[in-house]
Amino acid sequence: MGFCKLRLQFIILFTFTCSIAFSQKKHDTDSVYLKHFIRDINDKISGSIFMSNSKLQLVFNNYPPNNWWDDDALVRRERPKDVVYIPNNSYLIGVGVSFGNLGIRASIQTPISEYNEDIYGKSSVFRLRVDGFVKKWYLDAEYYRYSGFTDTNVAIYDSTWNRPEKLIREDIITRSTNLHAVKFTNKKFSYKAVFKQKEIQLKSAFTTYYKLRYRSENYNAAEPFIPPLARNPDSKYGTMTRLRMNDFTVIGGGAGVLVWNGFYLGAMIGIGIGGQHQSFTLDSESGIHYSMIPALDIKASGGYNAERMFITFQLNSEMTYSALPSTFNQEFLAISYFTNFEVNCGYRFDMGPHISRSVQWANHIIHTTVDAVMGKGHVKTNKKASDN
Repeated sequence: MGFCKLRLQFIILFTFTCSIAFSQKKHDTDSVYLKHFIRDINDKISGSIFMSNSKLQLVFNNYPPNNWWDDDALVRRERPKDVVYIPNNSYLIGVGVSFGNLGIRASIQTPISEYNEDIYGKSSVFRLRVDGFVKKWYLDAEYYRYSGFTDTNVAIYDSTWNRPEKLIREDIITRSTNLHAVKFTNKKFSYKAVFKQKEIQLKSAFTTYYKLRYRSENYNAAEPFIPPLARNPDSKYGTMTRLRMNDFTVIGGGAGVLVWNGFYLGAMIGIGIGGQHQSFTLDSESGIHYSMIPALDIKASGGYNAERMFITFQLNSEMTYSALPSTFNQEFLAISYFTNFEVNCGYRFDMGPHISRSVQWANHIIHTTVDAVMGKGHVKTNKKASDN
């Protein structure tokens, strides 16, 4: 628990420091060029409340063979190809605050569960996200934790299950840390406006983008992820109780936004490839593997974004893929599908002269320090001397 707190503190501190230290004013030429496409709102603080349906679906599969049979002396059944877990509660409510380049959002689950908790048990969800900008790169750091998953296939592989009883796997806990860095090639397209509501997109625009993504996912359980009746006896990975995946992927794709009288509709989609480090624990051994993995990035956003108020709808989907011992030689497969649909309502407040001056003073001190460390001031001085 202490390690998770330290990780969260590091993510927040890192993103906050970078977003302030490297936030730069646009050149005059850029401002003239972009003023008809993007409106800055750096003199305001945005507060918002949002509700989301954040679903995390875990899929476990053990090979080979793809199909095998179970005989309980009464009924001969085909065991499931996949064991699928979903949380019983994926409805979240949260609050967000954005200030210049920095944004912080946190959310927890609501009391609303999808299924009867007396039968399917309870789930717990927590999400925290911090975002900012470093020069021309957008940074997004996110942490989420899920505990308590419902086994959706128990009736398939357990022929004796014919009465209401708790199906929840309270012992399964997932923790995920995601770091994203995105760069867009067209300055007319504002990711800050379309997906973060930190600017206002005035005209339609399209762009290509590049994305670097680091993800660390940790799955833990007291009992094996795959129940005994659903387990392939020929697979040594069937007794796995812990799986940690650290992957780094490079993604490329396109993004665009259509704007009309304050209303907008935007989307981005990209594909990529990366490398993954896998560590796992079985009942008799532990091990480490490395693998190449595919990457998919899908985001969509729409709504109304004005100077003071914004109401937006957003959808994003991500997939984590892990195969042991390798992608091309699969004996154990774990896939997590994360889908988030969100409704966000917010309002922008004036900073006021005192807060504005404090921010300008802090930025000036940090800019001066960074320039001194990076030697930019020295370069400028030499350039002026050479011009004379």
